[in-house]
Amino acid sequence: MKVKKVKIEGVGGIESLSLELHANMNLVCGPNGIGKTTLLEVISHVFFNGNTQILKRNVGAKKSVISVDIENNGKDESKVIEFDTFEPEKNASISSFHQYASGVITFKTARIFNYQTLQAVSKDINKEQNNLWNEAKLGINLNEIKNWFVNRYLYSAHKDVLKPEQINNLELAKKCFSILDSSITFSKVDAATNEILINTTNGEIYYEYLSSGFKSIISILFGIIKEIEYRFTDTRINAIDFKGIILIDELELHLHPEWQGKIVDILLEVFPNAQFIVSTHSPHIIQAASPNQIIALERIENKVVQRNLPSSSFGFKGWSIEEVLIDVMGMKDTRTEFYNETLSKFNSLMDDEKYDEAKKLFSTINEFLHPENHLRKIIEIQLTGLGND
Repeated sequence: MKVKKVKIEGVGGIESLSLELHANMNLVCGPNGIGKTTLLEVISHVFFNGNTQILKRNVGAKKSVISVDIENNGKDESKVIEFDTFEPEKNASISSFHQYASGVITFKTARIFNYQTLQAVSKDINKEQNNLWNEAKLGINLNEIKNWFVNRYLYSAHKDVLKPEQINNLELAKKCFSILDSSITFSKVDAATNEILINTTNGEIYYEYLSSGFKSIISILFGIIKEIEYRFTDTRINAIDFKGIILIDELELHLHPEWQGKIVDILLEVFPNAQFIVSTHSPHIIQAASPNQIIALERIENKVVQRNLPSSSFGFKGWSIEEVLIDVMGMKDTRTEFYNETLSKFNSLMDDEKYDEAKKLFSTINEFLHPENHLRKIIEIQLTGLGND
């Protein structure tokens, strides 16, 4: 299942926006308040059934209209959702493709994988249809991950207990520990404590001792595998074959810039058949993306529109972070106000030929510039020329 097109009219801060989505990876970027999260909420609600206080009518619209085209098992389907709720305490009634909610996995920004004591290994969670609707809207439960993994590991020791797909998914989960860092591998589950142990270059440690960034990625990967196992019980599937939709708000959370540049390739490597629709503030994620994966939003004359981006077979892999921030993500300036104000003052002093004051200010500029910034040499030449005059 894939979302092919979505048109949003009068929802939240979006007056009118029409988008065509990539079949595999969609990276939504833009300034704060532009509507990135609203877009994700709209798509998640397309697979919800019931009342919600999350979606609200745009203040300037008479009603909200969401039009969506999806492809499911080779068949194109369309739906239109309308509501006019504006007051915070009132609900909007939504009903659309909720029968397909099992194929939608949503991650909100709360993805902290805190330590969890597992006193006993419980059975799998029964995902009723109404649970799936709510998880599409509110996000999946990450607290189920540890129980799922320990359950599968302990039962894998018994012949013919797990289905072939469950065994394959367990092995895929084990490999996920190494996909980001080859020096880290899965070791075992301690049967006495139900704790997950990991091999590192410093020795065997508890899973919970890994960095928050590492655990954030694992929580996404394991969360997807776990959901696939809990949802598709009648017809088991290998997680790598999952063809559903995965929504992730602020993909870069807890990740070092080096890992931000890898996360998209990791997701597509583990789940090559899924459609990802994610929001991001990270230029490192955008820089590493492939062509046609980026949906850059901007505001023109108070209207949210999709930014026209240069077309290249290499995407933005040859662009600097500064170029991505300005020309893709819409950042007006990558320098601090202090930097700009100080340089502006220096240039004014130079224009007014106030050499002594300019020379004094240069000592400040010389101190805060990067040690290898070429601007330092240029300013020195300017000062020398003014002094000689």
